[in-house]
Amino acid sequence: MPISLIGLPYMNGIRQPNAGYSFALGPTVLLDDANVPAAMREAFDDVEVTMIDDVDEPGPRETGGDHRLLPVGAEMARILVQNIRLATLVAEARAKGRVPITSIGCCSAALGMAGGVGNAEGDIGMIWFDCHGDAKTPDTSENGWFEGMPVTTIAGKCWPRLRRKIPGFREVPEDRIITIGLQEQFSPTGRQGSGDALGRTVHKLDFEKHGFEQAIILALDDLLTRCKKVFIHVDVDVLDPTVLKPSTHTAPGGLTSEQLAKALELIGERFEILAIAWSAFDPTIDPRGPAVLVPLIVHSAEVAARSVANGKRPKSGA
Repeated sequence: MPISLIGLPYMNGIRQPNAGYSFALGPTVLLDDANVPAAMREAFDDVEVTMIDDVDEPGPRETGGDHRLLPVGAEMARILVQNIRLATLVAEARAKGRVPITSIGCCSAALGMAGGVGNAEGDIGMIWFDCHGDAKTPDTSENGWFEGMPVTTIAGKCWPRLRRKIPGFREVPEDRIITIGLQEQFSPTGRQGSGDALGRTVHKLDFEKHGFEQAIILALDDLLTRCKKVFIHVDVDVLDPTVLKPSTHTAPGGLTSEQLAKALELIGERFEILAIAWSAFDPTIDPRGPAVLVPLIVHSAEVAARSVANGKRPKSGA
């Protein structure tokens, strides 16, 4: 099964790190030839790498020459055209029978992932791994940061005109979303509303009640009654900081590498995985980043490829 590695090295629509975050550097580090591509070539015969690094501002291709439609310099215009490009490349990879595995600077690029898989037949679900729910709206956000709104946008609860400009985009209803992790809400220093999430949530209380694997299985088997195909978003701050501190947004109580790998396997046993995005890695914080993330990304590609190549027919499996 051929693999397409796609990088989107932007944060807030820009490539340059700012004073607080260097997420834009994450894709360039992970998709450096010596990291994910080299490891991926050991597992797959056909691996192509594409870095989307030429959409710093809307251009004539997106505006038709009328910049009033997408103003140059506007953050949301930049984010939109970057998501349009990502959606196009993910869709093209899928049309060629390739499995898209992406490294994206920030979670807002999940909109492009939704567009890229939107032409798949049948109902589609989304499985979201994150330390937080990313389920704010312009009306509920205290700081207006769009990175806190991708799940609600994909679910059709905000930004309707913007999201529908992304080719292939179709909303994923809340009952076809699972959010896994959400550990910041249980931290003594957790911010108010950090546990706000959409869809079925799976977190510390579920793990304590059912055990880790069974809690995941219960949520997946419930989702299986509504869809057979999913795309997966992994914000790497779902990992416990003792495993990796990928950003300043981490919180204790996250997943181990083994738990994340197992969760991906459980998904692949039940669903066809259309694409996987790995998000929000700041390589300036923790030098363990590539050593931790590269094997997980390769593993995710193997799981996704099996889910497609086997012509998987979903099964329940408690």
